[in-house]
Amino acid sequence: MSREPKEDYDWINDPFDEKKIAEERERMGMSGTSKTFVGIGCLLFVLGFIVLIGLLLFGIL
Repeated sequence: MSREPKEDYDWINDPFDEKKIAEERERMGMSGTSKTFVGIGCLLFVLGFIVLIGLLLFGIL
């Protein structure tokens, strides 16, 4: 006799179903254009931050 009741395995929502995992990744994934815009935005943010630090160090601001 076990102390805790065993949980039944959910065959409908199988977490190890490879087809469902592939569909989920495709649905949740970003397109190439979106990734490009996010990358450009991050790059512009980092460059702006570096310029701001440079201006503060040289006392221009």
